[in-house]
Amino acid sequence: MGRLYVSEKGTLMRSVFIFLSILAAAAFPAGATLGGSAESVVTDQSKFHAKRAVLERQDYTLHEITSDDGTLIREYVTPAGKVFGVSWTGPTIPDLAQLLGTYNTEFQNTLRSKRGRRNVAVVRNSDLVVESVGHTRAFHGRAYLNSMLPSGVTQDVVQ
Repeated sequence: MGRLYVSEKGTLMRSVFIFLSILAAAAFPAGATLGGSAESVVTDQSKFHAKRAVLERQDYTLHEITSDDGTLIREYVTPAGKVFGVSWTGPTIPDLAQLLGTYNTEFQNTLRSKRGRRNVAVVRNSDLVVESVGHTRAFHGRAYLNSMLPSGVTQDVVQ
């Protein structure tokens, strides 16, 4: 009695792992990520302990998040409420995993397959574009999705 067979133990462990994974994912708020919802921009403001300004443009909304260390993150949102671009400038590179969301994996995998200068990271795929450059205390970059650019808006807007 009280013994678990290997197959039962594996099933139990898998179930516990899945439950804990779901619980952990629910505990962390989602950030406003590339391709994600505009409502979560407030999460980024909180995460970066920053102030936020909202600027309405004709074809999109711009959220500017400024932290005490001088980092400026801009998040560009479509009229439908989706983040189509992000940019950053400041003394450090912000958490790109949060800003790029699911696109961070594609960004990291593409970078691993390329060789180049250490202070420049550029990925230009059919939809995803990420450009990050800089050196100590002076970084800037941008990321956007070609497929999500609002009508009449070019990639030059994301700066």
